[in-house]
Amino acid sequence: MIKQKIKLGEVAQILSGSTPDTTITEFWDGDIPWITPADLNDGHNWYVEDTARTISEKGLNSCSTQLLPKGTVLLTSRAPIGKVAIAGIPICTNQGFKNLICDKNRLHNEYLYFFLRSRRNYLNSIGRGATFKEISKAIVANIQVPLPPLTEQKRIAAILDKADAVR
Repeated sequence: MIKQKIKLGEVAQILSGSTPDTTITEFWDGDIPWITPADLNDGHNWYVEDTARTISEKGLNSCSTQLLPKGTVLLTSRAPIGKVAIAGIPICTNQGFKNLICDKNRLHNEYLYFFLRSRRNYLNSIGRGATFKEISKAIVANIQVPLPPLTEQKRIAAILDKADAVR
């Protein structure tokens, strides 16, 4: 039984995405992968290595999106809340994501992926907003995550990956 829980913000850097101005053509169709929540399915996304759209270097520099490293956990934070994937390549996201760069000495990204995926209903329940629900960076930072030793996290993720493959 896992007794230790820790706030996600203590074991992962949380970054939001952004969208370059869509009316400026030179910001688009570059070589930088850029993803929106609509690009993810409702099930097992695992590693995302292709995106429907790309942005240019000028587009990247025009807004607050960042080029996230391979291995970043991508969590949709609005429209809808709770889709999860892992960046299989360096990637940028729109503002519909909270992106989690795990402290590799404390939190395994595949373990976090399965943990968040299993908590989609909970994530929706903590969303805030009148027009549409969203989970903020502060809300994500305060999510309590069970934190077994790193070797156990990797074992759990491997078991869940095999179970998904069977399903």
